[in-house]
Amino acid sequence: MGKNKELELKGPKTVINLAKELNITLEANVLIRNGEIVAPDDILNDEDTIEVISAVSGG
Repeated sequence: MGKNKELELKGPKTVINLAKELNITLEANVLIRNGEIVAPDDILNDEDTIEVISAVSGG
């Protein structure tokens, strides 16, 4: 099972910038804003709820 962690980050910022800040890659993770997958250049705001889902499966 994955770990749940809640962070408060200041926006606005792009998905790419958030990924860099969290030290994750967009190749290995999917970011979901308020229930919908976001694109790397989408802008995230303070009020958005973001979920990070690992897209890499074990072999």
